[in-house]
Amino acid sequence: MDELSKYRRALTIGTLILLTLCFLGGALLPEHQSILLGLALGAGVSWLNSYYLGRKVRQVSEAAVSGGSKRLSMGFLTRAALAILAVYAALKNPQYLNVYAVAGGLVFAQLYLLIVGIRFSRKSQ
Repeated sequence: MDELSKYRRALTIGTLILLTLCFLGGALLPEHQSILLGLALGAGVSWLNSYYLGRKVRQVSEAAVSGGSKRLSMGFLTRAALAILAVYAALKNPQYLNVYAVAGGLVFAQLYLLIVGIRFSRKSQ
């Protein structure tokens, strides 16, 4: 298993755990439901953006190794559009989704991968 797959697997497991906790908390704590559902939406979009970025990095690296001259981008506009769409959904439905929780959830993957990266680097020593 290469390093990118290892990080992708850890992120998927961590995101699924967070989504499970958010949905259970939203069901059991109705007064905090909009916050927890907003966090779930933000974390889901964050996972999707990280997964997409990993796929694009793999495509670019394979093109570089094969010597392909095809121009590839990292998909910034797609990832930005997904984040904007999540915030827009929260703005349009404030009774179901908390805007601040969505924005906080959008950085979940980056923070989680930072922690996982530190843990993996200490484990390999």
